[in-house]
Amino acid sequence: MTWTTPADLRTQVQKLWDKGELLRPCVQGMAVPPRRLRLTGPSSTELTERFDDVRAWMKALGCHAPADSKPRYRIVLREFRHRVLGVNAVPDEVWLDTLDDALALVGKQKEVKRFISLVQCTRAQHPVLLPWLEKRPLNALALADAWVRLLNVVTWLQSHPRPGIYLRQVDLPGVDSKFIEANRGVLSELLDLALPPDAMQASASGASQFGRRFGFKDKPLRVRFRVLDRLVAVLAHGLLAADADQDITLTQADFAQLKLPVSRVFFTENEVNFLAFPAVANSLVVFGAGYGFEMLADARWLHGCYVRRNSGRIPLEYPGIF
Repeated sequence: MTWTTPADLRTQVQKLWDKGELLRPCVQGMAVPPRRLRLTGPSSTELTERFDDVRAWMKALGCHAPADSKPRYRIVLREFRHRVLGVNAVPDEVWLDTLDDALALVGKQKEVKRFISLVQCTRAQHPVLLPWLEKRPLNALALADAWVRLLNVVTWLQSHPRPGIYLRQVDLPGVDSKFIEANRGVLSELLDLALPPDAMQASASGASQFGRRFGFKDKPLRVRFRVLDRLVAVLAHGLLAADADQDITLTQADFAQLKLPVSRVFFTENEVNFLAFPAVANSLVVFGAGYGFEMLADARWLHGCYVRRNSGRIPLEYPGIF
């Protein structure tokens, strides 16, 4: 039997919830129009041949239930004629008349109250962010415990556009650099709505470039490398003594300023391989833990070098990648 059950009706409403359709009207305070649910009932033949099953199905749906146990949906009946029992009525349509009915059916009343409090808080502090709540209501609900702090970060950046400090220097109660870093994605979306264009760097986008987009200082990236040719090391502008261990760490900017006479660059992501790499003429090896070739794009002195990358057991060669 494939007739619609109360569980099927709840599943339909749950899908509406999962799409955010029961929360979006709360942002604008709009009334939710009645919504018809899908109902599959007995065919004409089944009505005639399985009348007892039909009555049991109608009872399960809540037809003719007393007032104190009526379901939170409205059942519209239609008449049919039974050859023995005469004229009868069976369910033809099921409707949700109000948002409260839909919420009660899936047990989401508390969640909606919490979402409405988020809407009220946002409307009072940053009404420009209401479209975000309307677009991502379930995301907002998941962030309910952090929402006030997120709004406070937005307020702070409105007062301190492009602050030129590190994230850990932001002075807000309950907000530290870990909180901001953990919420860079949602903060980026909120700040894009709340800040004027001149407070953002248009060329930087995505959570990974949060600091650069909104004017924070980024911790400088560092390049760790070893010069594999002793003669090149001697010519390295006094960077190290000729007999020193050629294990050097520089900021990305300082590395870009070098002008070492090398023609070959090796990359390895294994530190032991990096430390044990043998001497090779006119070469250096870079410990590529956590960054790729794009990080070294500004090192123009590497342009034209022959690059060899050790990825697992298979060396990959990229002639002239720089």
